[in-house]
Amino acid sequence: MVAMPDDLVALLRRWHTVPVATTGADGMPNVAAKSITVRDPETIVWGELYFMQTYENLMQHPVASICVWEWTPPFAAYQVKGRVAIHRRGDVAAGLDRSVWTGHTEEFIARIEGMAAVVLTVEEIYDQTPRLEVAGERIA
Repeated sequence: MVAMPDDLVALLRRWHTVPVATTGADGMPNVAAKSITVRDPETIVWGELYFMQTYENLMQHPVASICVWEWTPPFAAYQVKGRVAIHRRGDVAAGLDRSVWTGHTEEFIARIEGMAAVVLTVEEIYDQTPRLEVAGERIA
């Protein structure tokens, strides 16, 4: 487990919804937008509402990667990788912040009782800033 730097935590909190990458049993990649919260510098949490491809992938391969970047100069970008744990019930699932369903229709908000919490424990962080001297460098 590694701690995310303060600027990465701030960037994640501003973005709210990020692309989350997983891998299927057949090795095919999958990317889906997830509304995340930063629980602490070592932990990212999102609500799994749909229980479709991302969920199936995580059940078979409990690892994920996210990417986030600044939209304006000075540019900064990060890739975060880690292991996940899925909580279908209990305190972790019950403690999901209401912000995780921001943007969902009323139809899906009604399903909130069944939402699972996906907890990503940060294990690796890479610099994805578009500069040759740092792009791809592991920073934690």
